[in-house]
Amino acid sequence: MKLKLDIKSNALDSFNEALSKFESGEQGDIKSFKFSILHLSHCIELVLKMYIQTLDEDLIYLKCYKKLIQKAKEANVDLLVAYKLLEESEFDFSTLINGHTNPYTITVDHVISIAKNEICSITGNKFVDQDFIDDINWMKGLRNSIEHYEFEFTVKEVRLCIGRLVRGLDEFTDVFSLFNLESEVGKEKFHVFSVLADEYEQTLSEAHHEVKETEDALYRGTRPKEQMFIEWNVYTCESCGNDTMIPNSNSSTGYKCTYCENEESEEIEVDCDACYLPWANGEMTYWDENLANVCPGCVNPEAW
Repeated sequence: MKLKLDIKSNALDSFNEALSKFESGEQGDIKSFKFSILHLSHCIELVLKMYIQTLDEDLIYLKCYKKLIQKAKEANVDLLVAYKLLEESEFDFSTLINGHTNPYTITVDHVISIAKNEICSITGNKFVDQDFIDDINWMKGLRNSIEHYEFEFTVKEVRLCIGRLVRGLDEFTDVFSLFNLESEVGKEKFHVFSVLADEYEQTLSEAHHEVKETEDALYRGTRPKEQMFIEWNVYTCESCGNDTMIPNSNSSTGYKCTYCENEESEEIEVDCDACYLPWANGEMTYWDENLANVCPGCVNPEAW
């Protein structure tokens, strides 16, 4: 049996594996995020090399890249301009690797040093922004730590960075007409991709994760009979409309939305100054400075 994947198929295979491991991580297998990083890193490296091949198929080889560096120094230009000068002179890069059966290929850093110079002729904006480059470098550093020594990461940091990288990768493949990433995602993992590819959806998903993780941490290690004394409420945030307002000791109101960071809500309960029972603060009535929060039960006892 023989397996052969071209560079695109290889990249997409790793991308789908990255989504699969990301989903496992979301479901509680935290170690799976490690493999999601490795697979996504491999995918991005191959996609960057696909971009290089749109310039010249042989540019993925180190000997050809060194020719670009030489030309850039001679002409005092960046590497992309150096490539265009060589292209205009009809330079044949294949002559540099003739006779080499397995030449070394370039690295992610080499590709970025070329791609970062791509500029839109209409707007003048760079096609590859610095944020995407920074995230690639962060992931590359973490991948190297995973592969060669020891590593440490927070789950939230990894989830957010993977989301940004997926969105950056989606844009990169579109800008350089490599392929439509959305249409290439496997059906069984499309729901994972759709959340990561949508910044709002991923940020909201992260906010819900924080709610669940905070609740788990609060109840962890307590006996069932003690849990009834734990104060835990989740309110609907009046600012963003999400059920993401939870207790926060650093908030002036005692609550904070994990999505939009709003701290105000009329649903937050406070103790009545007359009967000392908790009521939503929006239902309280002010009587005087000593009775600033009077509940409806005390205002109109007969109605209750």
